[in-house]
Amino acid sequence: MAYAVYGLVYMFGAIVQLDQERQREFFGVLPWWSFYLVGAAIIAWFPVLIWKRRRTFTRVLSIFPFIKAMTLLIKQGKLLGAGEEALVYNWFFAVVAVTASVLLMKAGFSKEEQVSEE
Repeated sequence: MAYAVYGLVYMFGAIVQLDQERQREFFGVLPWWSFYLVGAAIIAWFPVLIWKRRRTFTRVLSIFPFIKAMTLLIKQGKLLGAGEEALVYNWFFAVVAVTASVLLMKAGFSKEEQVSEE
């Protein structure tokens, strides 16, 4: 559930920040909206894998929200250091990312019985 919330907040931020500059093809082939489709698929599929107790996957996945949170905090620090106003959304997203990372780590290292692969 934590990863689904993290993914939804991430997707919301991407949609809010979408502008004409970001609506372009990448590598001359990939349309800009393909990243949103992949993101939506990840939001839908990763929680299923976590729920099925794919521990190694969950452990590795727990690192990425933490890295995102640290990146956001560094960005916020630079903004504050430059005398600019920090973005409230980035603070909120950093808290969501750290929370998701902690909960994913807890799920990845829990001692509960692993669900069958069937």
